[in-house]
Amino acid sequence: MKLSYLAVLFIVVVACCNACRTQKAEKQNVVSQIQVPTIIGEWQHIFNPNDTRANPDSNWYTNDHCFIKGPNGKWHAYGIIGETPIDCWEKENKLFHITADKFDQKTWEDHDYALTAKPGVEKVLWAPHVYEENGTYHMFYNIGNLQKHAPHYSSWGQLCRADSKNMFDWERHSLNPLFSDPGHARDSYIMKDNGIYYYYYTRIFNEVDQRSVVAMRTSPDLKHWSGPKLVHVQAKEGHSGSDAESPFVVKKDGLYYLFICRAISGYNQSHVYWSDTLEDFPTENFVCELPTHASEVIKISDNEWYISNTGWDKNGVFIARLKWNKLNLK
Repeated sequence: MKLSYLAVLFIVVVACCNACRTQKAEKQNVVSQIQVPTIIGEWQHIFNPNDTRANPDSNWYTNDHCFIKGPNGKWHAYGIIGETPIDCWEKENKLFHITADKFDQKTWEDHDYALTAKPGVEKVLWAPHVYEENGTYHMFYNIGNLQKHAPHYSSWGQLCRADSKNMFDWERHSLNPLFSDPGHARDSYIMKDNGIYYYYYTRIFNEVDQRSVVAMRTSPDLKHWSGPKLVHVQAKEGHSGSDAESPFVVKKDGLYYLFICRAISGYNQSHVYWSDTLEDFPTENFVCELPTHASEVIKISDNEWYISNTGWDKNGVFIARLKWNKLNLK
């Protein structure tokens, strides 16, 4: 039986409408699963560098950092440390190292610096992230750019790696830097999902377009990385990508949540975006705003979460409990 043109057209339209309804229902189902991270309780000051580095002429601060649990159950944290007056490119050249037997320990123990910048090779040491694999701890960090005027334009940040077995002694990777991108590429975050490693970091859109973005590279082995893919773009421009700082991705109940610090828009302003994929976090998928800077999200158990807070305007690192609430769709 041969169908008329109108009959075929009617069938196509019905099929398209059904597909649209299905897509809309699937979208609504995903949206109904979105959760909102909410800070609860008081902030706890776990590390004040001024307690162990007293200097009457300056004040010590911390910035981008990371947490990781060691093999003996001890918690470790590493991060940027500097002192006032603030000069990121001259003074942020060491990484602090603190430990605690319990994550909510009142005061963490301060240790010698984890790394100190190598003269003539590493200009700065910024924003470490540590990932453990088969008993080896891999620290990813940024070393800046040695060019004289690098602080004043969209210089190429160099992302590096160091390895350790004991979490105290770190050996730099022989092939550093792993890669380099425009806009002071920095603020590493690494996660593994379905056998693939995802490396997120802050940069600008390109050498000419200075919008702040989060870029992502993938790897099968933590050694060989793909080219960059831009997974989140903010409208604000600036040569250092500072409106999409400190990216951190959480996987929870089948969805992914990107945390970024919008330091240009507001120094203590973090935004959260959701996605059902690790490769795209559009700004329209906004979840909430948090009053924090350079935050890390720490999962202790399914029912126990924390978030951290630090920055130039604070004397060290703070933590607070974090609760995930269902999104109110009303």
